[in-house]
Amino acid sequence: MTLFIDEASVSELLSVEESFRLVSQAFAAYGRGSIINMPRQRLRHGEETVRITAALDEDEGYLGVKVSSSVVFGRDVGRTLTLHELSTGRMCAVIQVFHLGGLRTGAVSGVATEFLARSDAEVVGVIGTGRQARTQVAAIRRVRAVRRVQVYGRNHRNRDLFLDSLRSPDLEVIACETARQSTEGADIVVTATSATTPVLLGEWLSPGMHINAIGANLESRRELDSAVITRSDLIAVDEIAQSRYEATDLVQPLAEGLLDWDEIRSLGSIVAGLEDGRKSSDDISLFKSVGTAIGDIQMAVQVYKRALERGLGMNLPDLAGVLP
Repeated sequence: MTLFIDEASVSELLSVEESFRLVSQAFAAYGRGSIINMPRQRLRHGEETVRITAALDEDEGYLGVKVSSSVVFGRDVGRTLTLHELSTGRMCAVIQVFHLGGLRTGAVSGVATEFLARSDAEVVGVIGTGRQARTQVAAIRRVRAVRRVQVYGRNHRNRDLFLDSLRSPDLEVIACETARQSTEGADIVVTATSATTPVLLGEWLSPGMHINAIGANLESRRELDSAVITRSDLIAVDEIAQSRYEATDLVQPLAEGLLDWDEIRSLGSIVAGLEDGRKSSDDISLFKSVGTAIGDIQMAVQVYKRALERGLGMNLPDLAGVLP
């Protein structure tokens, strides 16, 4: 039996807190080598692109293959992950993962913040006001006692709606008129944009700051100038091989001779305890995310198991054994 699990069921089965735990476990497993990740592949057709990622979890015994795109062949096709049982090759589930992907992206930055940011960090600056920015703030608040969030977005209406969504008695929220203003006094800075030119400059950084740069994962996009890279004492990524061709924020400084790949660390190795995180409270740390299936696989397995337990999802014809 193959189970189809829709977005509504995923939302019911997976919480922000659970996502954080699963993603943290997944990166530790990746650091130890028991999760194998396939760097994202892009299939282009004119202006349209299909994105394919995959990960294999030896401990859980599953393989996940994710296909996603906002628009393909003129229409929105959504994002799905097919989950396969390693022992048999059977396709266990087809899962809609737009919501899951948002939770995963936020959770990855939450894990990076837990392991890289100062323990006393309490002021967050955010550049960008889209859906991903919201999950970023939620994840950071999961691991740090945030008291103030400073937000800049080019569209002031979207910025103000974003701030309204954050308002709570224990959190001060500030609308900023410039990107630089959002970084002033910040302990943690998030860039979550589709910018093609840098929105965060190295001259704005201060000692002890941590940066989560999550928005640029195409060759044509860039959020950080080269000075951000040269000023960072610690640079970690979610996947080194994928960063080599998707993270222009790093590739450009590397081409300029300002950075070597052996200076860049894997977040998984840090979470697994195989490499150190920050060494000093004055260190500037940078986490550059390009988005992988490392967290998706464990989240998808959990969704599948819970759907079976609760009787959620739709049964599809068993796709195994159809050949004579």
